[in-house]
Amino acid sequence: MNFLPLISTFLMIGLAELGDKTQLLTIALASKYPFEKVLYGVMAASGTAMLIAVLLGGIIHRMIPALLISVLAAAFFIIYGLIMIVPIKPEEEPTENKWFGKNPFLIVFGSLFFAELGDKTQLATLALAAKYSSPLMVWAGATLGMIVVNLFGIVIGNFISNYLPEKTANFIAGCIFIIFGAVTFITILLKV
Repeated sequence: MNFLPLISTFLMIGLAELGDKTQLLTIALASKYPFEKVLYGVMAASGTAMLIAVLLGGIIHRMIPALLISVLAAAFFIIYGLIMIVPIKPEEEPTENKWFGKNPFLIVFGSLFFAELGDKTQLATLALAAKYSSPLMVWAGATLGMIVVNLFGIVIGNFISNYLPEKTANFIAGCIFIIFGAVTFITILLKV
């Protein structure tokens, strides 16, 4: 069995993901939510986003305009960043957040999935799947590359949450989300 597609995809996607917005978002999310929930969310979002790249490839970009995906992702980041920064008074705290519920897995999955749609690592996975004609190996390599790199982000985020007060960690995480949303909107405007 030829493992070249698996190994080369793992290395290429892992290196491309270092310092990427997805890794920074993972750090922010891990500073707020439990290790396991963030890890499972990262695994599910990475696997799903890379599966879309391998199976659907260019079709998704023809069906859903990249501009719409970018606008939705930017809006999601800004809204969630504001939710993290603006404290809810204890007497007003709802039993469930109206946007995302209280499920950290869904929050992590949604954040990372939207961040990854159309991202360079997803596009690279698409190209590698076409190059190697080995979708399962490319999917496994890309997913593992994403998980390994983002695992470092989870460890860093958990470390931050242990040494920073919750309000400070939430503020920093919220600012990261807002910055990514703003940068995405600016990028959209510069392309138009």
